Amino acid sequence: MQVEGTEIVRRKIPMMMIVVVVALLSLLLFIAGLMLGYGILHSPLEVFNPKTWTHILKLTGAA
Repeated sequence: MQVEGTEIVRRKIPMMMIVVVVALLSLLLFIAGLMLGYGILHSPLEVFNPKTWTHILKLTGAA
């Protein structure tokens, strides 16, 4: 049922697609930031090494 004077507007891009794209871009930028930040002092690919994260967690007292 449509009320007089109202108009139904459909989105050109579905909301779920926008949410997924934003989430993927956020993840990509997070990984790029990790590589850039860690790569200043060391090799950027070392950020994916679990040994690196164990060391970082021990330094911060989280583990």
